[in-house]
Amino acid sequence: AVVSTQSTGDYAVNSILFQRGVYPSDSFDFKTKYNLKVMETTDERLKNYLDQCLDQLRGWLNNLTVQKLVLVMQDLETKENIERWSFDIACDKSIRNCPDLTKPAELKTIQKGIQDVIRQIVSSVTFLPILESSCSFDILVYTDHD
Repeated sequence: AVVSTQSTGDYAVNSILFQRGVYPSDSFDFKTKYNLKVMETTDERLKNYLDQCLDQLRGWLNNLTVQKLVLVMQDLETKENIERWSFDIACDKSIRNCPDLTKPAELKTIQKGIQDVIRQIVSSVTFLPILESSCSFDILVYTDHD
């Protein structure tokens, strides 16, 4: 389940950054992952940052403490938050001591998760105005208190 959630988060962030034009379109390319075509950054600095964030996310997912992943976009000049993409994550704490916890999810489960989230992003983007200013972004992960 950890692999499924982490992969979905990775491709969701890449898709939003591409769809909203936060990075130039030539900073992204389609890759085949889990037998799906997904958008992935080719910008090494961005890729390294996302990898670092997702490594931290993996640890919290393994500990079943993640509640939400949020991508916040800010106007570069004013620092005003202009968009907030929130993804709720439900961790089943009843499986905390289950030996299969880190077992990879089935391919169909991973594919469905990625497809569902990308579909929601694409459908939402069609209703949003074009971003007129340069943006930065932050990734926030909300975890349990303990």
